Amino acid sequence: MDSSSSDVIAATLIALVVGLAFIAGCAVYYGRQISSRRIPMQWDTDGQPAWFAPRLVGLWFSFGVTAALSVFLLVLALHAPQKLTALIVATISVIGANMWVQVYHLRRVIRWQAEAPAN
Repeated sequence: MDSSSSDVIAATLIALVVGLAFIAGCAVYYGRQISSRRIPMQWDTDGQPAWFAPRLVGLWFSFGVTAALSVFLLVLALHAPQKLTALIVATISVIGANMWVQVYHLRRVIRWQAEAPAN
């Protein structure tokens, strides 16, 4: 692996650390506003929760998915350097998408909780 490939992987690792820090920060920040022991993980077409997960899982699921997929893609990049660019783009896409998903999901949970305070 040449130095330019190493630089790209290093930059991707920095993006991963920043993305995971953002997702963890959202879990802590929004988690303080969520008091329910079980939180919705998905909503039906009518806007009602389809299924629930324990609070800890709901807050940290996106972090775990981002970490696992990113590590998998980075390992593939190390073993298939000819596909480095595509794998790095996929890794950055996973990180960015899960950052957005974390914010959207937790804000939606807070809105649900405000609308149904008995939960």
